[in-house]
Amino acid sequence: MSQETLAAEAACHPTYISLVERGLRNPSLDTVLKLARGLQCPAWQLVRETEAKL
Repeated sequence: MSQETLAAEAACHPTYISLVERGLRNPSLDTVLKLARGLQCPAWQLVRETEAKL
């Protein structure tokens, strides 16, 4: 999925999606939920995968 498509699905700006992806911004819980909805996955999965990388 492109950043532009995810941004549209999650009601975020594409630049913000890029910043989050590169680890330059930390999304709020609300944004994590929007991103999960846009990616059609549970929010816990996003958190778990991020936590495993730390």
